[in-house]
Amino acid sequence: MLKFDWNFLVAIINVVVFFILMRVFLFKPIKRVLDKRKELINKQLQDAQDAETKAMELKKQYEEKMDGANDESQKIISDAKENAKEEYARIIEKAETDAEKLMNSAKKQAQAERENEIRLARESIANLAMDAAEKVVGASVSDKTNSDIFDEFLNESSDDNGSENQ
Repeated sequence: MLKFDWNFLVAIINVVVFFILMRVFLFKPIKRVLDKRKELINKQLQDAQDAETKAMELKKQYEEKMDGANDESQKIISDAKENAKEEYARIIEKAETDAEKLMNSAKKQAQAERENEIRLARESIANLAMDAAEKVVGASVSDKTNSDIFDEFLNESSDDNGSENQ
């Protein structure tokens, strides 16, 4: 039958003591190390998630700034085009005004030259008429008479010319 052996009892006590020692000196420190490692891994995962969230926020801000910059650049280009059109219109208006002034000046100058040429032509005609009158009359008339006749001719021709121009 079964015989009770002290060796068996000592072996069981040894196993129980060994188990208790293992549990105190091996399992608990290993469990602590594993718990710390688990906490470290969880903390690193949380940090990674926080970093990813922050990175996504920064990316969103960057994209918003880029959209804002694109909108601003389009606005700047639009403003520059509008300013260029205004400047173009101003330059064209100034050129038209300058051209009109130049044309008016040229017309006035041409009118003055025309009137001067007409005056010179009348004087020449008057001198020719005086010379012809002297030849017809056969004698020279006094300078005073010549001057009076000359002035009268010019007045009559300017009256005739004034009514023709109107």
